[in-house]
Amino acid sequence: MKLQILRAYQQYKEQLALVVYLLAVIILAPQFAQLVGLAWENSQLTLALANLVILVGLGSEVVVFSFIGLLIGLLGLMTIDPKKRWPALLLWVGFGIVVYFLLSAGQLLPQSFATDTLVWIVPGIIVGFVFGGGLQALRLSSIGPTEFRRGTWGVYALVSLVVIISLIEIHVEYPQFLQVGSENFTIILPQDLGVGFNADGIAVNAGIGLLSIVTVRKFMQYDAQEEFFILGPPSSGKSLLLIGAYLEALKRGDDKNVRQRESLDPSQDLMELIENLDRDASDWIVEATGRSELRDLRFKYVRGSLFPKNVNISSVDYAGEHLSRIPASLKGEIENPDEELSLITEGIEAADTLILLVDVERFVNKEGLGLAEYFSILEAAGNKGVVIVATKSDIFADAMWEEQEIDPQQSFGEFRQYVEDQLCQSEQFSSLLRQSPGSEVHPVYYETEFNDEGERVPVRDENGSVVTVGFDRLLNRLG
Repeated sequence: MKLQILRAYQQYKEQLALVVYLLAVIILAPQFAQLVGLAWENSQLTLALANLVILVGLGSEVVVFSFIGLLIGLLGLMTIDPKKRWPALLLWVGFGIVVYFLLSAGQLLPQSFATDTLVWIVPGIIVGFVFGGGLQALRLSSIGPTEFRRGTWGVYALVSLVVIISLIEIHVEYPQFLQVGSENFTIILPQDLGVGFNADGIAVNAGIGLLSIVTVRKFMQYDAQEEFFILGPPSSGKSLLLIGAYLEALKRGDDKNVRQRESLDPSQDLMELIENLDRDASDWIVEATGRSELRDLRFKYVRGSLFPKNVNISSVDYAGEHLSRIPASLKGEIENPDEELSLITEGIEAADTLILLVDVERFVNKEGLGLAEYFSILEAAGNKGVVIVATKSDIFADAMWEEQEIDPQQSFGEFRQYVEDQLCQSEQFSSLLRQSPGSEVHPVYYETEFNDEGERVPVRDENGSVVTVGFDRLLNRLG
């Protein structure tokens, strides 16, 4: 039951987040408007600085409209940013509610102002557009979807600045030292420089301000925060796992225009392995990693549609023989470890989640799963997330079809449970599953067939590409 709830959450978490954020914006926006309006009424320095434009024949509403224009310019960039369209829509809703409440209450703007001052929104929009990086959208050389990170963070900075200034103006009592007249301004040197603090309503106002900042901060993130590292026994398919995941990420952009596809930024080592796909259509595309060989395998992909994030997947692909030395290295018991072991140890320590591979072929051939080191590694590594991946699951896919005539691709949930039930016949695997609460097995495989020598080799489709299964769901989990 818990796993079913977890799977449902994984499937609909973006839609749930959208509803929660929308409710948060609708509830917070009127409170935020009240906070800003109260600060404007009680302000001394802020209002005096805004009134400085009187000296050049303008009214304070010019400053207000320019600030609104700046915010509109930054929100506009968020709107055309493919990764921030839904967050921008939520912020537009909040912005509209705040402006409506302020105008309805007659705050921030005078009861009557010249309509031609509305034109001052335009300079603000231009400044916001330029500052937020909008010029790069006009360059013909710009390839692929554009991220306006400066514009997005500009919105966050403005909201944070407004909250901080509002709290200061409402709750900090300070002497007036700037007076603005119609023709000049005067700097006042007060005799009493004492500063007081008005605690009335501070908890409520600070709470509104903090929640507003936190809510907007949630919309700023472009990159997923979770780092992954892959561990596996010798010949368990570490390289093939990264290749399959990359190929799946590559397919996700096939329905987009070339200029709209995200760059996956694959590493050179990964591309060298991918290159082998075109060399031999009758055998496996990679061989097991050598004892002293290290491969830097990494790429990124975009996860999500409502709140997309860049997910970076990287691993130092190493010979599986290093696995037995990792626990001692994590505990600092190995003096002067070699370069390979040092990089592996650093990768584990930097990771938030460890991807533990279980070799199905070993299980079927009764060779022993080789998982003993996982327990010591998890203990030495401390508080790490765990994702268990069953590689070479094509063996179980064939067995399930023969036993139940169920196509694993059509009934992947049943297949996932079948794989877990089979592997749980191993006490070692069952213990690993119990040590990783909330984890479930993610079976992945390349479709295979038997060659003349009776060996499994990858199946190729009509385009000559290998056929992968389960990697799409794995990417969803990692994202």
